[in-house]
Amino acid sequence: MKKLLTYSLCFLMALTCLTGCGGGNQADLRVAVGGDTADLDPAIVDDSITANILTQVYQGLYTLDTEGNVIPSLATDMPEISEDGLTYTIKMKEGTKWSDGKPVKASDFVFAWKRAVPTQGYYTQFIWQYIDGTSHMVKDEKTGAEVDTPYTTMDELKDFGAKALDDTTIEIKLKAKCAYFTSLLTNTVFYPVREDYLKENAKDGDFNDSSWGNKDDVPYNGAFKVTSVNTKDEVVMVKNEEFADADKVEINTISFKVMADMDAQTSAFESGDIDFATSCNIDSINAKEELKEQSWKIDPFVCNYYVLINSGEENTNEVLKDKDIRNALGLSINRANVLKALGYGENAYELSGLIPAGIPGVNGDFREEQDEVKKLASYDLEQAKAIMESKGYSKDNMLNLTYKYNDNTMHKNVAQAMQASMKDAYINLELVATEKEAFFDARDKGDFELARHAMTADFIDPMAYLSMYVGKTTLGNTVDDPEFERLVNTANVLDGAERMKGLHDAENYLVGDQHYIIPLFGYTEPYLLSSKVTGVTHSPEGHYQLAYAKIAK
Repeated sequence: MKKLLTYSLCFLMALTCLTGCGGGNQADLRVAVGGDTADLDPAIVDDSITANILTQVYQGLYTLDTEGNVIPSLATDMPEISEDGLTYTIKMKEGTKWSDGKPVKASDFVFAWKRAVPTQGYYTQFIWQYIDGTSHMVKDEKTGAEVDTPYTTMDELKDFGAKALDDTTIEIKLKAKCAYFTSLLTNTVFYPVREDYLKENAKDGDFNDSSWGNKDDVPYNGAFKVTSVNTKDEVVMVKNEEFADADKVEINTISFKVMADMDAQTSAFESGDIDFATSCNIDSINAKEELKEQSWKIDPFVCNYYVLINSGEENTNEVLKDKDIRNALGLSINRANVLKALGYGENAYELSGLIPAGIPGVNGDFREEQDEVKKLASYDLEQAKAIMESKGYSKDNMLNLTYKYNDNTMHKNVAQAMQASMKDAYINLELVATEKEAFFDARDKGDFELARHAMTADFIDPMAYLSMYVGKTTLGNTVDDPEFERLVNTANVLDGAERMKGLHDAENYLVGDQHYIIPLFGYTEPYLLSSKVTGVTHSPEGHYQLAYAKIAK
């Protein structure tokens, strides 16, 4: 709990900035976000806060609707796909413009994607893992194995597999057939960027530089354009008069204000100093009927919350390489008590697999399909105790493990509920809380025994989650299991229902057989949106769109 004086000073400073920072009059729409933004460069953005800001100022080829369906945005239609599934041809709408009046061209997209690869931003994997001519095989010094590795300079990308056939036509050649590639194209990493602007504004002419994204004259092709950036304080944007649907955009100015303290956001919302609070304490919302009436949520929202077990080759704790022990860990957690501690009510549900509700499967929802056959994770204290006793553990000989999480109220409550539950199965869970950046750094490096994890879907397909544990292409992959990779790769050369059945097999192996992860719950977070504001839309991966919002006078 913060000291009252410290909290009060922070709150007063926040309110002062809400009305006085940013160098101008109060914005039409004032949005509070729960942390610093990254540089506004589509190539390197990997956090939801910055991604939601980019969503307001850029228009991609495709986007997701409320239900997660891929729909054309700047593209005229869905891609034309060759018979072998390797070549995608996309036609763009004609006559669209950047905010400085120049035409948006196919070459702007191709340049942005090519330029993104060497930046090594997290989501550049959606480019170099799929598009031809973006990577090469490099021998791993430790294992001696050949590893697919992205090129690190634009000069090496001379055979880049995407090209502009003319000003409004893009051709993309893939390395291999990919059933969900069009869904990948909705990601922010596929937004267009102007080569001429970067040549003049990237620091020292280095295309890997991202600081250009924070300038006040960056050209944008979305509904708004940014006029002021302070990544630790506030991002201000105004209506883009060159936007194709500008006549339908009623909001003239938006302020995204950084307010990390959830209680400060709620208080500022109650006092009318912000219109949209995106990081709120659910207990505060539930405590007041007026706030409950103004709560707003992204639904469906595909997000899981789980425990990642470090069973990888580099982990020194041999106990965690025993799949029976891993099974006992999962069986020992009473998810009903975890949900009670979480306090999200109907906004959360017990999760029995890696993949949350909201992802399409064979004929319906992927999670529901599996749960109807068999839940891959559940609470069974007696079975957990039996396993632990068979391994020599008891009340007098507890298994000691550490659980790492980033320090906030939600994660602390979940951790304490797990700790209490697991103690009954002879597991002593030491809780280690650190600040956010330190936690993510440790998890990415594999510096943990057990760690909290949560993921929204970057694209609407089971592979958004399963791909996290294939190879060493993503940070924090502590699974290291060739059989899991074989199951995933085998499934992905298939089509339709057969592919989905194969992905079910892969999840069954990952969670139900090997117990590499412990699913806890799926959830959506409540926001606070002023009753004066209407027309805010959203998509299941957690993006909200303000282009067509309206504010009652």
